[in-house]
Amino acid sequence: MFYYENLESPILYEPAKTCNKLQIITGFTDCERISTHLIELTDGAKEHIYNKDIEIEMILGMYKGASITKRKHQQIQRLLAYTIPVYKMPKFTCRYIVQNKEVHSKVYVWSSDNEPQIAFCGSANYTINAFRNRRECMADCDPKAASEYFRYLLPDSMDCLDSNIESRITLAKQGGGLLIDELDDPDNDDYASYDKKTPVATAEISLLTARGDIGYGSSVNWGIRPNGTKRNPNQAYIPYNRADKVPGFFPDRVNPDDKNCPVFRVITKNGGTFHMRMAQAGNKALHSAESNSILGEWIRQEMHVPSGTYITKQMLENYGKTKVTFRKYEDGTYLLDF
Repeated sequence: MFYYENLESPILYEPAKTCNKLQIITGFTDCERISTHLIELTDGAKEHIYNKDIEIEMILGMYKGASITKRKHQQIQRLLAYTIPVYKMPKFTCRYIVQNKEVHSKVYVWSSDNEPQIAFCGSANYTINAFRNRRECMADCDPKAASEYFRYLLPDSMDCLDSNIESRITLAKQGGGLLIDELDDPDNDDYASYDKKTPVATAEISLLTARGDIGYGSSVNWGIRPNGTKRNPNQAYIPYNRADKVPGFFPDRVNPDDKNCPVFRVITKNGGTFHMRMAQAGNKALHSAESNSILGEWIRQEMHVPSGTYITKQMLENYGKTKVTFRKYEDGTYLLDF
């Protein structure tokens, strides 16, 4: 079959209903693509739409010039460090081609219990632009041959989390416009570029509960439980109390019976980019979608306190802020300040 419209569903999601492993060969990638894919597969697994315990193995083939910048490499490492421990989130492995010829192929192979079942090849890199913003085409191909091609490339690749990876390839300091895939790569978006623009709306939201306080198991201390339950102590959410709510400011459920609200992209000045969504009954909380520890760790970094620190109201007041500020832009991106 030949696919040229709405590629995400047939290539990235539908096979997850019957398969539990995806192997990807791509010339380029970006964290926006990785994050949104992992989040949707995780949501679907919780709702019994997709298989649970899905594994994704990716080989990133273009490693010269501005293909893998230092910044992109660090963002991928940071994203995987957060998502690998998350319960029910697909386990994602990213490998770079580090020797011999670069690989510009785009191949997707789905397997069930390590038996190749479905495969596609064509023009679509594993990037957000390829799947949402450009005209690309993909076609069915031989699953066993595609899986064999993946295995053929493995000896020339190295895990991006390997401590020796930076000795094997030269990471460009920044994208130099050498490759068209870098020109509109969302991983190049930064806080400074949006900070110069005029937001369409702004909202200040308190980190304190509706009672005006903060305690164990709530707000930025959500992961710190009084009974000693073991959680990542950085797990957090922002209370979205009635007094702070701005109708229509954050994306709400498309249908009233949808279990989850859509994710939205957040850029911070010192903590990189991640995704958030409204959560809990009545949309009374905001949390980071890849891992709810991302938000809590970022807040503690901004306060210059150790990771996992129990945060008190007095500490917030000493820091000088008990609220965070969201700035919303026309393209749906948000800046988050604290």
